[in-house]
Amino acid sequence: MKNLALLTLVFLFFLNINTEAQVNARMMQYPDVSATHITFTYGGDVWIVAKEGGTAYKLTSAKGTELFARFSPDGKQIAFSGNYDGNVDVYVLPSLGGLLKRITYHGMSDRLLDWYPDGSSLLFASSRESGKQRFNQFFKVSKDGGLPEKLPLPYGEFGVISPDGKKIAYTPRTTAFRTWKRYRGGLSTNIFIFDLEKKTSENITNNISDNEFPMWSGTKIYFLSDSGANKKYNIWCYDLSSKQTKQLTNFDNFDIHFPSIGNSEIVFEAGGLLYLFDLTTEKYREVKINMVSDESTLMARNENVEKMIQNFSLSYNGNRTLFEARGEVFSVPTEYGPVINLTKSSVE
Repeated sequence: MKNLALLTLVFLFFLNINTEAQVNARMMQYPDVSATHITFTYGGDVWIVAKEGGTAYKLTSAKGTELFARFSPDGKQIAFSGNYDGNVDVYVLPSLGGLLKRITYHGMSDRLLDWYPDGSSLLFASSRESGKQRFNQFFKVSKDGGLPEKLPLPYGEFGVISPDGKKIAYTPRTTAFRTWKRYRGGLSTNIFIFDLEKKTSENITNNISDNEFPMWSGTKIYFLSDSGANKKYNIWCYDLSSKQTKQLTNFDNFDIHFPSIGNSEIVFEAGGLLYLFDLTTEKYREVKINMVSDESTLMARNENVEKMIQNFSLSYNGNRTLFEARGEVFSVPTEYGPVINLTKSSVE
């Protein structure tokens, strides 16, 4: 009995540690899906989790921020944009962890978009050759690195190569990083198909709404649009055969953000949660993910707030001054005496 009680206590102890270590991770961004896994950015790092959900594992831990992680077609590698040396470049790493390989080296930012269907090259957007860097263009580069090749389009923000590699569905501009909602101005964008051989293009959305993030699967192009009745970003589909467009999801409380397509599903974020949309059934489900972190950034530490002062007030006799900095109010002596944190709102 004593051994059983001891084992029970040990089990409860470790169960409590795991519970305390889990965090409310409703800030998962830029997801992608393979046949077996989902990758996403959380806390500026790349994570991976089984497609069914469960506990996620961190693949990167450098101080720089990693964005737009994308699985290779065979799911064995992940490419992403990372800011490690003061500039955003494209990197590749094994999908279950390993050493990074740097792919691009230009001084301008390189935003990864996707892999080519054959898995040999990467598509990215960059302003490296756009003159005054006011817009991006598309580039192709080998997954092993080397000199990138510029695609024959004057503008390009988000795009995907067709399954046969002969065309690209793309947007020439984007409002994805803006804070605007329900925008209907001159920067609204449409989805175009550009034939890389014939050098011809076709506008497949052709409306005043925002249409973003084209995703190509077979004879259908999926994309994000706020042209529905509730003007929220939802998943839409354009059928290349019938040339008909239809809305597939109907989120009315939150916009869908940064969807990405896999072999048979689309993964997307809405309201801080991740969802999988089945291309066959056209149904979606939430993917429940457990995030485990040491929360080292929450440890007590000293912060120099000298350059964060927002407001101040001098006392009646001039001996002390109240300063507001970093969400706290401090009483500071003019010459002698202690500095006192009067609010201590960050201390539990």
